Amino acid sequence: MRGYIVIIGILAIIISSLITLNISFQQTLQMEMAEQFNKQQLLLASAEASNIQTYINNTRDRMVHVAQVVSAIQIRSRKDFEWLTSWIFKGIGDVRRVVFFLDGNGKALFTEGGLTSEGSYSKDDLIRMAKRYCPSDVLIKQDKKRVNLVAPVCRSGQLVGAVLVNLSIRDIAKEFLEPIKSGSRGYAWMMDDKGDLLYHPTQPGMVGKNLYKTDASCFKCHKGFDVEKKIIEGGGDYYGKYVAPSGQDKILAFSPASVGDSKWIVVVSAPYSEVTVSIQRSMKFYSWLIILIFVTMSLASVMMVFFYRKRVKTEEIERRQKELESYAGDLERKVNKRTAELSAEKEKLNTVVSAIGSGLVLLDTQGKIQWSNRTMNEMAGRDVTGIYCEELCRDCTVIGSYAVDDMQTEIVSNLFGKRDRYYQVTTAPVKGTERDVHGYIRLIQDVTEMKTMEEQMMHSEKLASLGRLTAGIAHEIGNPLTSVFSFVQILREMEQDEFKKESLGTIYFHINRIADILKHLSGFSKAPQVELKPWKVNSLIESSLSLIQYDKRAKDIAIVRDLWPDMPEITTDGNQLSQVIVNIVLNAVDAMPGGGTLTIRSRVRHGNIVIEFEDTGVGIPKENLGRIFDPFFTTKEKGTGLGLAVSYSIIKKLNGSLTVESEQNRGSKFVITLPADGAK
Repeated sequence: MRGYIVIIGILAIIISSLITLNISFQQTLQMEMAEQFNKQQLLLASAEASNIQTYINNTRDRMVHVAQVVSAIQIRSRKDFEWLTSWIFKGIGDVRRVVFFLDGNGKALFTEGGLTSEGSYSKDDLIRMAKRYCPSDVLIKQDKKRVNLVAPVCRSGQLVGAVLVNLSIRDIAKEFLEPIKSGSRGYAWMMDDKGDLLYHPTQPGMVGKNLYKTDASCFKCHKGFDVEKKIIEGGGDYYGKYVAPSGQDKILAFSPASVGDSKWIVVVSAPYSEVTVSIQRSMKFYSWLIILIFVTMSLASVMMVFFYRKRVKTEEIERRQKELESYAGDLERKVNKRTAELSAEKEKLNTVVSAIGSGLVLLDTQGKIQWSNRTMNEMAGRDVTGIYCEELCRDCTVIGSYAVDDMQTEIVSNLFGKRDRYYQVTTAPVKGTERDVHGYIRLIQDVTEMKTMEEQMMHSEKLASLGRLTAGIAHEIGNPLTSVFSFVQILREMEQDEFKKESLGTIYFHINRIADILKHLSGFSKAPQVELKPWKVNSLIESSLSLIQYDKRAKDIAIVRDLWPDMPEITTDGNQLSQVIVNIVLNAVDAMPGGGTLTIRSRVRHGNIVIEFEDTGVGIPKENLGRIFDPFFTTKEKGTGLGLAVSYSIIKKLNGSLTVESEQNRGSKFVITLPADGAK
């Protein structure tokens, strides 16, 4: 009996020991399981915090690259903006956002996205804060509902614009935290380092509230916020345990994620009883211990598979992240290389266009100058960038124009206010890929010398033709005219009838005039040889004026002499030059029938002798200026049209030039220019 009692006692002791050991084992196992489970929750929190931080950093890095591209290449169309926006968010989840492309004043040039709610920061505030991030960083600012990323666009260290991205914090949290289920009733939520609740799957109404500014509504699911405050203030471990108002213990784990100058804290929590429920039941149902262990092992296996899949997914994300980083690095190197190539090409182009001896400008479709080369600025006498072409051509006169395909060429005078210059202006459109005109390129060439040579050649051809013509006329008409003249003179002396005598006088006068014309023609066709010797210019002018001082046409004309006293001697034909001076003076006198002033000046200019004749007469109509040196062209009632033509021919033989400037009713100015070393 005693033996049975002993055996029973021993069995009881063994069973008691087994039960005690089981209870102790169960309690220890509960604690260890809770700790292990919390460590797994910590892995979840760390992984998702890392994913969120990686998402923000990837977006920031891509915005840096986009800002660098925009600083080098101007974004002209919405198509380019949408391509850059899609590149920033390529491969990233469906997070609501709004993207702005701003100028340096904060004005939105392009906008894209579906996020409409306004945040705590205005675009002007963000632009102002982003200036110190030039040229290669991103400002990140967070408020209660959104995170703002601003990438400044800088040129030469100066802010010229920005790329602004607003992301919904709730959408970010839903993208990364909503799928997390810790057990059957566990979940993940998020707050920031200021104590603001950013996301909570079961208490969305509490989002935006601060645990340091609590009210009665905050204690429906919490007795206090000591654990959360320790997490924020860094006084707690990365996982722990707290008691809810319902009396139910919960375990939690957290991990921070850096977002600009803020910190987001991802928290994963689950009921403590859910972790230990299987072991608590085993205490009541010892017989089911093996089954429970098996079930626990099965659950552990399932959890391991679950976490293994999570780990594989994390590794896949890391692998993709590395690929993206590698791609971003390659893209950055290519962009830098292309930027360097573009800079080199730009330098080459600037060198080429600066060396061109013609003006070159780029215009927009409104005619505003966007760029000009150095020669163009020298022609205009100022920097013409930013002004309209009409400002440079207020009094321009188009002498001729023609078009070839899309290119328009015009010959223009009075450009830049220069009345004595001629310019050839060639305009061609600048077209895009769709053949639409984006602007125009314009080439301006000074063709004054070419125009002058062309006119001189035409005039020389006229004179040569006229010389041949006049030689024939003088020969064929001269001899018969001499006989007619002689007989008319004899008849005039013999005739006694007054009417016939008066008629013969009229015939005699007109035959005499024809003889004068033939004499001029003969002199024009057989100009005397040039006899060169030294002459004093001022003395030559004075002697020429003395020839006309008694001409009755000049009695009401005031002749002003402005002669430079130190004029050098010139080797020329004084007689022929005096003929030209007299001819020009008499023309000036005829242009002032009611009296006036004739100013004669002598100067040395640019190594040449210059003689100017400026009158206050009636002037020459604009349409006649190009013809006054043509033979037989005259506006005088009794003129022959040969005086200026002969004068022009003489000056050309003396290797000089004869030019005229005139405005109707404002007088005329004739200018003789001769080489200081004489005709050769």
